[in-house]
Amino acid sequence: MVELNEKDSSVKFTCLGSDLTKDQTPQYTVPPNVWFGSFPTSDFAVSADGGSFVKGPERDGETHYSLVGCTCAPGFQFQDFELAKRSYLISRFPQLVSLVTTLTFPE
Repeated sequence: MVELNEKDSSVKFTCLGSDLTKDQTPQYTVPPNVWFGSFPTSDFAVSADGGSFVKGPERDGETHYSLVGCTCAPGFQFQDFELAKRSYLISRFPQLVSLVTTLTFPE
């Protein structure tokens, strides 16, 4: 899970999983007004600041996959939901071009 916060241009990575000894967390709540995305952690190598984001070697899709869900709680309204545009995120987070390009659809 990755969060992009426009207020301070910060990036935060959180590893979801059940192995708490490996600094994983079973669930995570994304704060309001923050862009978020996700990717399989073993498929990419990421530097601590998010500036380097490189795809790893291909793996067998039959045995290596991720299941990610997004649950909306009461108070959430779909008219407030916005899917990020690649060009917008790159203009706000130019240091994260490779990450944003990987996690967004082409325009």
